[in-house]
Amino acid sequence: MSKNKQNLSSPPSGGANRREQLRQQQAQAAREKKARTVVTFSVLGVALAVIVGVVVWGIASATRNSSTSQAQASGAATEDYSLVIGEQDAPVTVAIYQDFMCPYCGQFERTNRDDLEALVADGTTKVEFHLMNFLDSSSQGTNYSTRAANALVTVAKSEPEHVMALNAALYDNQPDEGTSGLSDTEIADLASEAGVSDAVISTFADLSNADFVDGSNDAAAADGVTSTPTIKINGEEFSGSQIYTAGMLKSAVEDAAGR
Repeated sequence: MSKNKQNLSSPPSGGANRREQLRQQQAQAAREKKARTVVTFSVLGVALAVIVGVVVWGIASATRNSSTSQAQASGAATEDYSLVIGEQDAPVTVAIYQDFMCPYCGQFERTNRDDLEALVADGTTKVEFHLMNFLDSSSQGTNYSTRAANALVTVAKSEPEHVMALNAALYDNQPDEGTSGLSDTEIADLASEAGVSDAVISTFADLSNADFVDGSNDAAAADGVTSTPTIKINGEEFSGSQIYTAGMLKSAVEDAAGR
């Protein structure tokens, strides 16, 4: 009887102590494992967030760059014999009927060049070039109007991002009416300075787009265009001295866009 009382009040035996120590060690190990797991998942979570952020930024950046490139590069030679430069859904269309031998066309281009480039770049307008060659007879038999326009159409079909630059270069170096105009080599040199590739330039002499220029001239005449430059904003003729006054075309385009 006394022996049983002693067992109830006595501390655990040596075997019990070892089991208790083992239990405590296992519990401690479990707590440490749980802590390591939380830390590991936290680190992985941060890393995953960084990776996702980088990927999202990359996609957004690529999209922006793609949009910018498309805006800069957009352009086409259309079936109705015009060269269209700019975003297709731009709210305003500026149609320009021009001949590269026409001195007033050069005056218009140099006056409004910067404004047009800015309006195309910000998506306010797209530009339609309607190329005419009725002044071929004023270039001493060299058909300068057709040769220069053929070069621009060729660039529009292959490297439209250089159309505006080449158009500007041709007018900055415009020959006098009644002369033989620029030689093929001089046109090629201007195209090269405008950024056009040698592969495209090498095809200028083929005059493979001369028919396009003839068609553009005929289409303009059929539309009632009798002189150059003729300018239309969303189909409405914009004429008089204002086309040679800096800022007037820009204001008219912005009004048409509802600004």
